[in-house]
Amino acid sequence: MRWFPRFHHPGFDAVAEQRQIVEAVLRSATALVAADDDAQQLIQRHCETLTQLAPHIVLAWTWFGPPAPDAIRPQVVAGSASAYARDMSIQNNWLTRLGPAHRALAGRRLEPFAVSQRSLYGPWRRAAQDHGVKSVLALPLRSSVDDQRGLFVLYADVPRYFDQVGLGLFDALAGLFSAVLSRAARNNELARAAHRDALTGLANRRALDLMDPGARRLTPQDPPASLVLLDIDHFKDINDRLGHAAGDDAIRRVAQLLLATLREGDTVVRWGGEEFVVWLPGLDAVRAQAVAEKLRLAVAEAPPPRMTVSIGMAELRVGESLADAINRADRAMYAAKQAGRNRVVLSEHPQGRVSPGPPPEGVQVPGQASSP
Repeated sequence: MRWFPRFHHPGFDAVAEQRQIVEAVLRSATALVAADDDAQQLIQRHCETLTQLAPHIVLAWTWFGPPAPDAIRPQVVAGSASAYARDMSIQNNWLTRLGPAHRALAGRRLEPFAVSQRSLYGPWRRAAQDHGVKSVLALPLRSSVDDQRGLFVLYADVPRYFDQVGLGLFDALAGLFSAVLSRAARNNELARAAHRDALTGLANRRALDLMDPGARRLTPQDPPASLVLLDIDHFKDINDRLGHAAGDDAIRRVAQLLLATLREGDTVVRWGGEEFVVWLPGLDAVRAQAVAEKLRLAVAEAPPPRMTVSIGMAELRVGESLADAINRADRAMYAAKQAGRNRVVLSEHPQGRVSPGPPPEGVQVPGQASSP
């Protein structure tokens, strides 16, 4: 067993400090089981509780991110020396990679180290001079779900504080924070899965529903927005003749063609079956119709097996809900089907307006299509 001398420090009682930190660990464990807060809020509360119960811990900060960040900047900060950490930025270079933060981030468990006004590292000297810091402990955090990493760093104003109080208590806190990180990653994965279509990887209908909870409608001051409802032509024939695997492949191909054609910021949603919705923020009906025509051509001109799509589109009206606009686009899409398929119909026209796309062979299309 290692032995460390007990340094005299006014008001410091290692046994009392242990009890306070045990209480902080138990509170953190209880909160972890019950809390619905996001990871950062939860850890912020835990760090504040720790620094309040253990007054000789003058600073606790955490960071979470990828395994090799360009810089580490504390995200959660608590304690009387918080000002020291709020402007901190530990760059990733050959020198800082020798230091405790990047070494701990690489997964190495480090022994506590002493800090003084004679430390070689300038920020340590400032921590000692301005905040009385004498001992520092850096612990790695790790998600068990993805590659996210983290740091839990503690500063105390008592020499050999962490050795005297017991490193196991701080390892326990680090374990709890790693569990918070893992749970957040797991929740994020579940949320992504809940809003993603398994076949195409696109956002699903539920994701689009979240864009319009009912209260959010266009106002006269908002920029325009349009949407496109797109349906694969003769999809039932593909399934009946070639089987469901071919149908699935057709849906995936169309999804990839849409993504490759659209702007960054546009949203493609698998609406259900062989239908897709494309959300076009910032575009009025005229510009959105040009985009819809590009989508139609991208599918029609793709390498065999040949496919076509029928498209209905609508520009959102002031005060209109997303659901109502989708219903208008849906009616326009059925007008495109009735007009012979492989075309775009704009719902804003009183009778629907057909784009000049070529009709299927043998089908004569009037200049306008009536809504069904």
